Amino acid sequence: MGRFVKSRILDSGALTVQIPDITTDQRPSGVDGDIIFNKTTQTFQGYIGSQWYNISSAAGEKTLTTDKFQGDGSTTVFGAGSGNTLDGSTAATLSVIPGASTDILVFVGGVYQTPETNYTVSGGQITFGSPPPANDGVTNGHIITVVHNLHKLGE
Repeated sequence: MGRFVKSRILDSGALTVQIPDITTDQRPSGVDGDIIFNKTTQTFQGYIGSQWYNISSAAGEKTLTTDKFQGDGSTTVFGAGSGNTLDGSTAATLSVIPGASTDILVFVGGVYQTPETNYTVSGGQITFGSPPPANDGVTNGHIITVVHNLHKLGE
C-alpha cells in the first residue's frame, strides 16, 4: 500500500479499509494523523504531536462500568465513603478509581457534566462545584451516573 494512499476515495462497494500493519520497530517517525496497526502490541495507533498513541486494543471490547448515586442538595463529594447510593443505605463508593476527570462520563439527572468545570476527580472521589439536587420524590430525578473505563487516548 505504501506510505501514502494513492486514491482517497473508496469505491462504493468497498467493505474494508486496510490500515498498514507493522511492528513497533518498523514505525515511521510519523506525521499528525497517521494511523497504523502495531503487530507487536496488537493495537491500533495514531500519531499525534511527537509520538504514537494507542487508539484501541484489538484484543477485545472495552467493558464499561456504571455507578449511580443520589444527590441530596447539600453534598458535593461522592465516593470513598462520601455521598449516598440510590437507596441511601450505604455510602457512595466508586467501583473503578478514575485516574483523571476525563477518564469518566458524569451525568446528573441525565445532563452531561463537563470535566474540570462541573466536577473534579481526586483520590477515588468526585467533587462537584455545586451540590447535585435531591430526589424530587416523583420522577426519581437527579440521579448521578458515572460511566467508567473511558481512558484517554494513549493509556
